[in-house]
Amino acid sequence: MKDMKNEQWIMEKYGQICESRIPGYALVSLKIKRFRIFNRLNDRSLGDLLVEKVYEVLDNYLEEDEYIAQIHLDYYNMLMHYPEDYDEFFHRIIEMNRVIRDMPFEPFHGKIFSGMGVFPLPQTPVDFYTAQYNADICRSECPQSAFRNSHFEIYGLTYEDNNLRYFDLEQSIRPALERGDITYYLQPKVDLKTGEVTRAEALVRWIDPEKGMIPIVSFLPSLEENGLIEEVDLCIFEKICAQINQWIQKYGRKIHISVNLSRCAFDYRYFFKDYVERYDKSPCPKDCIEFELLESIVLNQVDRVKEVVSEIKDFGFSCSLDDFGSGYSSFSVLTNSDISTLKIDRSLFRNVTDSREKILLRHVLQTAQELHMKTVAEGVETQEYVEFLKELDCDYVQGYVYYRPMPPEEFEERFLIRNEKIDL
Repeated sequence: MKDMKNEQWIMEKYGQICESRIPGYALVSLKIKRFRIFNRLNDRSLGDLLVEKVYEVLDNYLEEDEYIAQIHLDYYNMLMHYPEDYDEFFHRIIEMNRVIRDMPFEPFHGKIFSGMGVFPLPQTPVDFYTAQYNADICRSECPQSAFRNSHFEIYGLTYEDNNLRYFDLEQSIRPALERGDITYYLQPKVDLKTGEVTRAEALVRWIDPEKGMIPIVSFLPSLEENGLIEEVDLCIFEKICAQINQWIQKYGRKIHISVNLSRCAFDYRYFFKDYVERYDKSPCPKDCIEFELLESIVLNQVDRVKEVVSEIKDFGFSCSLDDFGSGYSSFSVLTNSDISTLKIDRSLFRNVTDSREKILLRHVLQTAQELHMKTVAEGVETQEYVEFLKELDCDYVQGYVYYRPMPPEEFEERFLIRNEKIDL
């Protein structure tokens, strides 16, 4: 077997490059794709031959002062020149993939494909294992890895690692919940028959004492990805129940508030028990609470959604279907009789002069009305749409045309104290 260099050897080469501050290098992580399957279908000795052959081909391909080592089985690290001209490096990586793919390997008549991650060495050196991790994560988290025979990503250029940011987020989310930094805003829903506001949607907000308002896009996707969104949702739900009770006691008026039910709730069969426990701490009129379900969830988990919606309705709450028309739409989801409200997505309110859009809206609203569902037009920003929706007997409008999301204190001042309403 060929004398293949190991991890310790390339780690020393990496240290020499960093210590000498030699510019223009990258650490490349490479693995043979589907190697486990190859090993299982063929003799183990044939797998060893393949590993050695790939190493030999790569070693011959590399230029002077470039290095390769076998880290483990089909996993290699390389130190390669990384020129300022990115296109030059791209083409070189593509060519290296081709060399591996088309290499002669007599015992096997198929093609050999590879996945690569590239970490350009920064001016301020990082330790070898950090560089290796960055290259590895580029390779393993490449979004095209499952769809392409060969793939590669370059750290900081085609790929950004959010894992450390997500970890920091996990460490800060619970203290933020305890301090009350994670709260909610309310976006009013305007009654298109009276102009009054007696309904609203609760939207999560993170207001850091030092950083101020943290953009939704910088934390909400990661909360959903790591499951922390469920803890946030429960916290918001508990606050909403208490807020509804407070307003009933102070003003004798019921405000109906909808809360979002995240995707992860459907993966835990007994999730609703957690909501019941929070509700029991501050029980409010059940008809004041509505759960909003994303249409994509309803379409993808039909049987599970029926169970969840039925459980929610049996307890006394109501459910609405959110984002209808956002790209997943199927009228079959409207056959669920336990869904009482249809929220039409903002994507159907883009061009008021589009006759086809108007025809579609008319049929959606007519269908919902014949099924005895309340209708909410979400994301409306122009008065022209409001007039059209009034003609079609839409029940509520939720959008910037009238109100942006606001703190509950402002909502109270405007709609419970001053009785503000829209002149329709």
